[in-house]
Amino acid sequence: MDGGTERTFVTIAVTANAREASLAADLIKILEENGMQAFGLKFGSLWRTVSRSRMEALFSKATHFLHIIDPETEAESWFAYIAGLTRGDGRQLALFRAEPSWNLPAWLGSLPVFDDLDETVAFYRAEQSEWIVADARRQARASLLELGISWHIDSMAQCVREGDLKAVQLFLESGYPPDVRDKAGVPMLCLAARAKHSTIIELLLESGCDVNIQSDDRGFSALMDAAQGGDQHMLKLLLDHGADPDRVSKDGQSAL
Repeated sequence: MDGGTERTFVTIAVTANAREASLAADLIKILEENGMQAFGLKFGSLWRTVSRSRMEALFSKATHFLHIIDPETEAESWFAYIAGLTRGDGRQLALFRAEPSWNLPAWLGSLPVFDDLDETVAFYRAEQSEWIVADARRQARASLLELGISWHIDSMAQCVREGDLKAVQLFLESGYPPDVRDKAGVPMLCLAARAKHSTIIELLLESGCDVNIQSDDRGFSALMDAAQGGDQHMLKLLLDHGADPDRVSKDGQSAL
């Protein structure tokens, strides 16, 4: 893996002193065998001689840190440096106890702690799944910004009205639910129906939108909006997806 900013997978920096280098190698091997990227960083008494730029370059590759800890390591300055760094930038720091019977000091009590390889792998498998979802959302947001579109509900509503299928797809991939409403309480599905954009309707429905969701302004469902607009193709599309023709609006109208 290079030192770029885009990371699709969890990348774990396994940190240890010379005494625990063999254990670190075992951890790296089993993590890689289970689909994670991992690399080792061995620290010693000369760690302060490493330039800051070099240290930052090494650390920039990691999304997570796994430190092999023992009573001696806990007191070493380089471990305090790593603990402070990860807390400062929000990256996950977990501990692997070289001596399972050793009780951690109170200041490390909030960190995930592992005593065997299986529980370590299970933890990072879960992290990997969450990371992939979060990374996809980050990339979708970045793509919207590259298109000059702000990540805001008003922008999504405008894209729906304009029939911008690519942008709406990116909004959904970035984390917006398909049932989301604009500031007036109108669901995206109803906005798409009013603007007669059947491709947007299909996308929202395929993404799990409630076909019978009703707007706050008129109490219309998308089927009512399509009926009012006289769009037969859209009516069929919505009915095929289970739209209820007997739903009524605030003024008692239905799609019939």
